Amino acid sequence: MILNSEYNFLIPFKVKKLIRFGRKFDGGYLVCSDAIKEIENLITLGVGDDISFEIDLEKNNSLKMVHMYDYTVNHFLFIKIIFKYFRRLITFRTKINNFTYSIKNYINFIKFNNKKNVFLYKQKVVDRIKNKIDTNLYNIFNKIEGSNNLLKLDIEGSEYSMIEQIIKNSSNIKILIIEFHFIKSNKKLFINSVKKLLNNFDIVHIHANNYFNLENTDNFFEVLEITFVNKEINKFKKDFRYNFPIKDLDYECFPDRKKIEFSFQIK
Repeated sequence: MILNSEYNFLIPFKVKKLIRFGRKFDGGYLVCSDAIKEIENLITLGVGDDISFEIDLEKNNSLKMVHMYDYTVNHFLFIKIIFKYFRRLITFRTKINNFTYSIKNYINFIKFNNKKNVFLYKQKVVDRIKNKIDTNLYNIFNKIEGSNNLLKLDIEGSEYSMIEQIIKNSSNIKILIIEFHFIKSNKKLFINSVKKLLNNFDIVHIHANNYFNLENTDNFFEVLEITFVNKEINKFKKDFRYNFPIKDLDYECFPDRKKIEFSFQIK
């Protein structure tokens, strides 16, 4: 699939080296190896049942603080998933590896949350605080010392409402990872959101999430993961990367679904 030139603003800079944190498939993201060396704190908005990225990054960088925000996460979520795979296992609808992984994933979640530098806040991150459960980026950054932070968002469509807050707090964000959702029905909003971010950040990687299959009439993706680096620390501004996915680094979010391969029109 060759993307229309209107999407050329998304062409990533080709950095010296990209490395993957998190599991293969859904939950893993690529970051610039040079930029990641400066990261001291991780802030995650939207946790769900997968913290493989957080575990890998904390282990690699010896992070000072890991702050995770998700008001939907609790022990019942993981137990429910374990029982789901157990039922599928005994009815021969899944492999034992999937069942054992669901148990290990829950154990890793408990262990990680018991670390002294890891905090899980059951709060909803919003642009305007209205309820007790709500918080915003201003409050979040007030809990973190220093500006060497990585901010990751996977909040199922609410990312668009966070763009202005991200821009206003850009000096506190060295690496930014956003998973953009529902792009087809929010095309103008998506384009405007990314272009606003490009005033403060450079794109160093993109990955098309294959949660939704591409239709013959589609000229873009429904879900796109983008890794940004703050312009102040991005040292690679000459070459670009045009073809995706990247072999041995990018993996399908859902391995049983068709891979999304795409290219940009070369400038």
